[in-house]
Amino acid sequence: MDQPITQQRGEPTAIAPAPAPARARRTGLRGARLPAPVVGGTRAWMITAMLMVLMMINFADKAVLGLSATSIRAEFGISAQQYGTISSAFFLLFSVAALVVGHLSDRFSTSKVLLVLALIWSVSMLPVIGPAGFTVLLVSRIVLGAAEGPAFGVAQHALHKWFEDADRSIPTALLTIATSVGIIVGAPALSWMIVNHGWRSAFVLVAVIGLVWSALWVVIGREGPVDVHSVAARPELTRPIDRVHVPLWQILTSRTWLGCALSSFAAYWSVSLLIAWLPAFLTDDLGYSKTETGFIATLPWIVAVITLLAQGLVVQRLMHRGVSSRWARGVLPGIILLTSGICTLAFVYLPHSGFTIVLVALGLGLSGAVFAAATTVCGEIAPIGQRGVVLGAFVAVYSLAGVIAPFVAGVLVGAAESATDSGYTAVFGITGLIVICGGVLAVTMIRPERDKARLTAAGAATN
Repeated sequence: MDQPITQQRGEPTAIAPAPAPARARRTGLRGARLPAPVVGGTRAWMITAMLMVLMMINFADKAVLGLSATSIRAEFGISAQQYGTISSAFFLLFSVAALVVGHLSDRFSTSKVLLVLALIWSVSMLPVIGPAGFTVLLVSRIVLGAAEGPAFGVAQHALHKWFEDADRSIPTALLTIATSVGIIVGAPALSWMIVNHGWRSAFVLVAVIGLVWSALWVVIGREGPVDVHSVAARPELTRPIDRVHVPLWQILTSRTWLGCALSSFAAYWSVSLLIAWLPAFLTDDLGYSKTETGFIATLPWIVAVITLLAQGLVVQRLMHRGVSSRWARGVLPGIILLTSGICTLAFVYLPHSGFTIVLVALGLGLSGAVFAAATTVCGEIAPIGQRGVVLGAFVAVYSLAGVIAPFVAGVLVGAAESATDSGYTAVFGITGLIVICGGVLAVTMIRPERDKARLTAAGAATN
């Protein structure tokens, strides 16, 4: 039985909608006329589960290259710098695609957009099963990155159509958690496939899983009720900011949006190295076997799952108790990010011991907590009709770290190959400092209530 939506402080109460007018009714991916969906109801959680699986596939697609790195480099004679280039190539069109498709998701069905993206992911994996090499890997990763770039923002945009603002922290955290679960489940399975059936088999496996998800999404996927149609059809479902159009530049230059984007940039710097370089670091620098590496590489993701789930529960409880969004969605995640940076510096500079793996797990696992909070904040300060492009721009900025970090790591590791130092000390030392800076920015800049009021007034004046 669907529960009533809890009122957020300062926002109008939203009740599960009655059957909507014809203009607001939804259609499935096959075009069938469907009953008006319920905010936060059973269908909302079905969509959440499907989107979680999509994000699991999304990160498994990213991780498969890192898990195969040693085998690929050995087979094709790829240097550390070339591998860094391939890793960075994934993000070449990532940011541009996130912005462009985010804009399109405000105008077209998010369900159909996600279906197209998932199909492209699977197809981009297939060239690798043939005669591959540096060029084939490079091009396939560029195409994959262009299709995966918009995924997180569009999926969050689709998810936010099913929940009111005060109730988005847990589903948003779950969707972000799914990226970690994709690694926890995928890394050991893909490592086993690589060891027993060759690295190409891992690419084939993730491609097939993507195609199966796409087939299920055709049946299940549909649009949620809290979208731009609600503004016209059911004004009581919307907030004051949803009834105005705010100049986009004012949203993207607000301190809150910049704080979200920059702190997430710092976190994604850490996450991109976790995906692209941690397996190689564990194997080449710390001397673990491929099987051990597959297990150890999941530990930061387990930390991320626990942290995100705990944060989502705490934040939602704080919001319902009247704690400001600034403290719940800005200060708290910022403190977690600061802790992540400190642990990263610790595992780099403290003597290697059994405790090093704990610090690696905490340092690289805690940083992702900021994504769920920052994503929710971006949706909080954006009108419904502009949420897609605001989230797309958010992803476009923070994902630039994915272009820069793996390439810089490749240069540093490659330059140190003949030296006593492996180069990883510099790589993760820089990462720790960047993450600490991101935590400071989250704590000091993210103030959703203040900027939402200012943007609402600006939109009303413009209109």
